[in-house]
Amino acid sequence: MNRIILATLFATVALPAAAQTTGNGLSFGGEVKLEYLDANPRIWAFYGDVGANWRSGGLLGFDTSIETTRLDDGTDLSNYWAALVLSTGAGEFALGAPRPLVDSLNVMPKFSSSRVVDLETSFFTGSMTSLFSMQDNGATPGVTYSNTAGSLTYGGGYHHLNDGDNIDIIEGVMQYKSGAMSLFIAGEYANAEGPNLSLLQIGGLYDAERFDLGLALSQLHSSDTIHSLRLHGSVDVMDALALRADALLIQDSSDIYSLSATYSLPNGLFVEGGGTKIQNGNEVLDFGVGFKF
Repeated sequence: MNRIILATLFATVALPAAAQTTGNGLSFGGEVKLEYLDANPRIWAFYGDVGANWRSGGLLGFDTSIETTRLDDGTDLSNYWAALVLSTGAGEFALGAPRPLVDSLNVMPKFSSSRVVDLETSFFTGSMTSLFSMQDNGATPGVTYSNTAGSLTYGGGYHHLNDGDNIDIIEGVMQYKSGAMSLFIAGEYANAEGPNLSLLQIGGLYDAERFDLGLALSQLHSSDTIHSLRLHGSVDVMDALALRADALLIQDSSDIYSLSATYSLPNGLFVEGGGTKIQNGNEVLDFGVGFKF
């Protein structure tokens, strides 16, 4: 367990979220990006997160996606998600290696313009299951259940890391949407040899036409308990250009602050960059180009 925690805390990769299907039929979605960071050392990173989803309109369907991150030092970390989906009147059951629900139902945007920096913070603000899955040969078997009732979407899941550590993770998540406001609460619990690990998150995002504001609290518990506060704000200064500010305040640790900008074209291409400052630590400058579809 300690090996996985340390590897996660100091890894330099990103986990972008895959597109989700709406309605019946086959749909594709995702994002790819090439990124340069002046981070002492300098880093070139390429990553992609692409997925395909299919709903028959009846009982059967499937979800599949691939996350992959490659650094210029040869590091290659990937997650492979693939599940058979059973759509019932009581909700959807995904069997196989389903993507954690925390990935798709967490309403907070990525931290900063850098996907590398986003991972550095996601141990407190992202999916614990996704982070650990990178240590599990990229495929983590399990099952998830999700359902939507009006403005409320909720669900839970079980995931088993079968790389020799035999870690079992359970998750539960709820998301509520009302107009421009989205609220969520999520919890994950990992049962392993040594101290067990849990991550609880609660927060909300107000997404208006020209600006958005977000706040999230988290509690990470293992042998100790660490609280953090995530703050986010962005404004569209024109249709194609957005400016954003992010902050992560971590109990008994260095706070992290970021300013960044993204310029998006109608065809899905985008250019973004910014700077991140670790309190009493390094500054990271990033620049990247990518494509969303």
